Amino acid sequence: MPGHEGPSVYHLLNSNVPPKPLEIPIVESRILDLEYELRKLEDELGRHRAILSPVRRMPREVLGHIFTFLQPFMYGEEVRNAEGRKELVDLSLVCKLWHDATLFAHELWAGLQIKPRHMVESFKPVEAWFSHTGSLRRRLQYDGCHLDDCDAFTDRPRLFDDCGRPSTYLSREPSPCLLATSVLPHLLTRGPPLDHLTLMCSTTECFRQFRDVMESLRDDSANAKPRPWDTLRSLGLQFGSVIYQWNTPVQPTFGLHFAHLPFVESLEIHLPSGLDQVVEDDSEEYDVSRLELGIPRSLIEHLTNLSIHCTWSVPHLLKLLQYCSNVKMLTIEMQHFGRALWDLETQPLVQQYLASPLVLPNLLTLRIRKSRDVDLLHLLKAPQLANLDIEMFPLDPVKDEELAVPIATFLEQSGCAQGFRSFRLGRCIIDAELLFTILSNLPSALATLTLDNLVDVAMHRLWKLFEDNDTARGRSDLCFPNLEKLEILEVPPGYHLDAVVDYIKSRGPSFKFQLVASYKMREQRVLKEKDIRDSLRRAGSGVDANVVPGWPYVLSAA
Repeated sequence: MPGHEGPSVYHLLNSNVPPKPLEIPIVESRILDLEYELRKLEDELGRHRAILSPVRRMPREVLGHIFTFLQPFMYGEEVRNAEGRKELVDLSLVCKLWHDATLFAHELWAGLQIKPRHMVESFKPVEAWFSHTGSLRRRLQYDGCHLDDCDAFTDRPRLFDDCGRPSTYLSREPSPCLLATSVLPHLLTRGPPLDHLTLMCSTTECFRQFRDVMESLRDDSANAKPRPWDTLRSLGLQFGSVIYQWNTPVQPTFGLHFAHLPFVESLEIHLPSGLDQVVEDDSEEYDVSRLELGIPRSLIEHLTNLSIHCTWSVPHLLKLLQYCSNVKMLTIEMQHFGRALWDLETQPLVQQYLASPLVLPNLLTLRIRKSRDVDLLHLLKAPQLANLDIEMFPLDPVKDEELAVPIATFLEQSGCAQGFRSFRLGRCIIDAELLFTILSNLPSALATLTLDNLVDVAMHRLWKLFEDNDTARGRSDLCFPNLEKLEILEVPPGYHLDAVVDYIKSRGPSFKFQLVASYKMREQRVLKEKDIRDSLRRAGSGVDANVVPGWPYVLSAA
């Protein structure tokens, strides 16, 4: 090394002698040479270190599992839209290891969303995409409702808003539907097997035209293979609008659009509102018994999971439920602005099931969504019920007869106390006394209690009522003696959980008990969790407490 410096520069390396003017360019040139050599060595060092990188030695199975956390959720489903598909392909192009990892993680390819622009020419690419799923169940979503500008047209100039509607003002014939002319009928006839299909249709008329196309593509020959449409296990139908048939000025009917559904185990039907004004303005002339979904009885009897989102009043629902002998999970979204149950007492089915409740023999989970009241529970009986989940339509404070009485009646006539495990109440305006009445009457077998986004509940008052109740009954006869998990979610800002903590401590040690809480705001939540943990630890309660991020915030608490 010194030999390369030259005698005129070497003496400067081991001394503080300032360089002469002629020596400065020599030193500067040497610095540039050394920097260049240093960069080469650093690059070489980095390449050698990369050989020993943990990421490089990570098994492709682990890397593929990490990639699954990027799985998208389009309208509540794990399916990839055009943007998500591009992201996945870009991920696979990083290197060979990442390419192999994406192909090995079959679940990355198991969910796919298509739109009306995907015509018959799209069949091969869709089939190729699903070829990477291995033996996993495939999910397909057709989205004909949420379209942007680039989705509004296909190669045939047809606006998606006109799907299924009269083609002209004077014509009564509906226009051709993009759903019926898309690649979907061909996929469901000769494509790969599917487990779940969601059809998000512009109108109910679109589905009728699609159904007719599927019937025309049916091969009834002896050697015909089952179509993916016929072997679906799960089906979801969502409609942007409903096209009714008006046989009288105020009496609509609903066509039998669902007469040829596949024999699925899980069915979800979502019909938007559209008759609310008719029901309210012409309540004396309007006959709700005329409205029927027209789902075949044989299909209903085969279902184990049924989800109904419909604004029609109760009778149409009872006509379905009377055949739900095998349904284990039932979701009912009420959201109706029509008649209350007690205004329909003259209806034969309502009278029948008020006298003798409708038995759902295998029902394990009942979910009621967006309801002003739960009067429907008076008509039902579920002897195997384990989970009850009620989410209200929070317009006004609920009254005792709207919530507490129906719940108590339903649980009592069901006789499900021994197997009852969880109760959730969400999006409800309710005071502490009424909430205490509901909760204190729940079966003692209850293991999980969830209070989610409740308004006007004085938490200190509620849990003081429980503490006083337990004191009066004695420690050997606690409320919720088998409770293992208490969730208090979406607590308003400024509310404190001190009363909850005090109540838990008053129950005595319980090493199975878990407290989970979330706030509507992120402020000071980590600190609050530490306070809760310290308080419970000092009391020797053994309770595991967590303050989790409140939706829509993403905040981790240590």
